[in-house]
Amino acid sequence: MPIKARAKARKSTAEDPRTILLDIRKKLLPETSVGVSPRALMAGTQSGDELDLASDQQDRELSLLLNKRDRKKLLAIDEALEKIEEGNYGICQECGEQIGAGRLRAVPLADYCIDCQGKIEKENNREGDSEDDLTDEALKSAMMAEEET
Repeated sequence: MPIKARAKARKSTAEDPRTILLDIRKKLLPETSVGVSPRALMAGTQSGDELDLASDQQDRELSLLLNKRDRKKLLAIDEALEKIEEGNYGICQECGEQIGAGRLRAVPLADYCIDCQGKIEKENNREGDSEDDLTDEALKSAMMAEEET
């Protein structure tokens, strides 16, 4: 394969939303728990056989390791991966238009196009929402900080 073709193949793989999301997910999860679903981390305790109980215990321990923001981020990543599978990734949840490719590269978990996100943030600022909300800007900052490490 020519050098240009290999570079283009690497670039397209590196820009693939699924690859980007899986890389972010991998960085959030400790190495031993890559296969654990964030939904399992948020779930309550269920009774079952010994294997189920051991798995539940491992999930609870992992949950203690992850902070609230990381759990929300993992859930958002799983939702984005589901959207990719369903063919809905990159569609604004407010207006139904395609979210710009540049925005998705900068904020892979974006649910809204830039216009709708701006409107939502203005509304939230007027309503005085709490700082705890996971906004695109906070997520973008967190992702940039992770990339620097």
